[in-house]
Amino acid sequence: MIARLAGVALDARVVARSGDPVKLGRAARWIAGNALAARGVRVLLVDRVPDGAHVFAVRPGDVVGMLTALAVIPALVDPSALARGCRLALRALGLPSLDRPIADVLAAGASIVTAGPAPEMLRVDGFRVRIVA
Repeated sequence: MIARLAGVALDARVVARSGDPVKLGRAARWIAGNALAARGVRVLLVDRVPDGAHVFAVRPGDVVGMLTALAVIPALVDPSALARGCRLALRALGLPSLDRPIADVLAAGASIVTAGPAPEMLRVDGFRVRIVA
């Protein structure tokens, strides 16, 4: 499994090379999905992903919870509200994160996932994700 995760991290360096927040959000979803797939996990989105840019809150219990949320929503993660260990793990996987003001990312059409407060919530239950407004 470690070799597979290392492969995902190496591939992530190539996939995440862009200045476009929308492309980086798609890369984050790809990386999260492949990291979970390396563990043999399949993620299910119960609801439909809303169109347009949104800010979603998630309360991950651990790194796997955050990866589960990111695997279904093409979004950049806001590392500012994450625990240090979670931030380091996501960085080690090569997962792109928020590197500019939130307003600029939303204006570009990309969504954001944060552990802080937000208008919409992603509820992670095991490997099922539900969008709660």
